[in-house]
Amino acid sequence: MKYYKSYNLYLVFAFVLFFSNCEKEKSESFLKRNVEQLSFDYIEESKEFTVRATGDWSIQIPDEDNWIKVEPQSGTGDGNTYQKVKVTCIRNTSEARKGTIYLSGSSQQNVPIKINQNNGLFEWATHSNGKYLALEGDLTVGKTITAKLKVPYRKAVGDEKFPVTIELSGKGATGINAPTGPIQVSTSGDGFLYIPLNGLTETQGLVEIAVKIDNQDFGTMQTIAGQGQTIIKQSFDNFLWGGDCIANKDGITSIKATAEMALGDETILCAVGTNGANGSGVTSTIRTSNPTFYKSIGLEGWLGVRNYMRPGYIQLGAASATATEFGSILTPALPIPTGENKDLLVTFKAALYNNPGPSSILVGLFPKAVQGVTLANINSLTNKVSIPFNVATMKWIEVSCVIKAATNASALTIMLPEDTNQNGTVQASRLYIDDIIVTY
Repeated sequence: MKYYKSYNLYLVFAFVLFFSNCEKEKSESFLKRNVEQLSFDYIEESKEFTVRATGDWSIQIPDEDNWIKVEPQSGTGDGNTYQKVKVTCIRNTSEARKGTIYLSGSSQQNVPIKINQNNGLFEWATHSNGKYLALEGDLTVGKTITAKLKVPYRKAVGDEKFPVTIELSGKGATGINAPTGPIQVSTSGDGFLYIPLNGLTETQGLVEIAVKIDNQDFGTMQTIAGQGQTIIKQSFDNFLWGGDCIANKDGITSIKATAEMALGDETILCAVGTNGANGSGVTSTIRTSNPTFYKSIGLEGWLGVRNYMRPGYIQLGAASATATEFGSILTPALPIPTGENKDLLVTFKAALYNNPGPSSILVGLFPKAVQGVTLANINSLTNKVSIPFNVATMKWIEVSCVIKAATNASALTIMLPEDTNQNGTVQASRLYIDDIIVTY
């Protein structure tokens, strides 16, 4: 019985304490806000916070922080209601800035709420390949030019104009004209500065476009004045097997031995880091041991060494040293008219998975029917171009280059760079390639 009496007394005490605290809160004046600071992008942007107060409250904004607007700037609280206050920062066109608004009421004065806004200064950006310049449209021999250069920017007000200087060179540049006056940005915020080219191209071949904007060097891009001929196209659409390194997920592969594989095979799980077709080299092992399958995956006539199937793309090189062989893919003989040479525009997508990976990609010409690139024949590579490739992993980047003076006596190769050869051994390195297109 004493236990129950004690328990009942405890409940009564707790009940009285609870209500006395409630009455105390009701009788005391207070001013509360749910944030101590707010952060804003450089654009005009609004955010809300709440005030709960007993009685009148107001917000003061210092004169020097007149880029901050508050609505409402005052109110009357009942102690229970959470009242919303909208804070707006007008667009910032200068360095990052900081301000403070002050909340007062219910016997409290100048309770601070800090306001931060990001840098809003105009700045130039780059395309996904790290370059300032890209060409939208084609330069086709004998056709009026409608192409334009695209230069990305961020945080424009929308009325900026910049003087542009362009120098054109190369045998395909004859007939191309470029603007000489200032050019205005296309839109406010993030967008592109479009630099129109006009005229009529006359000769197939290399076009080099050197650009300065506001006296800043934006580099030189290479393209071609073309004849509308696509001579190589390889998208690896029938590469169905292998772990997907770039998407970082598992795939599938055939249960059969290399010589017996077919696209309709029963499959099993293939881990991210495992090559397709049971690890067989595509243009070496598969080509020689299963030519029917090789043709069915769309590689008839293609050559190379140390390359492996991935789902929808190809891997060049391996995770371990490859003796004397460079990871490479070689096209069939280039279908260029006999007796002619053409400057080729080569575009493809490339990606890295993880270390080891190359810092550049080598593209060039080999005599047709060369089986693959090795230390013994690397000196036969001509008209080569090294493409810098310092990029984030697991992200496809579109790259391009111009290979000059190609003929039908050659094949095009995309390969690991020569510097993967260290003391007579091609070191571990992996590069991933997709969507190869060669035009002239």
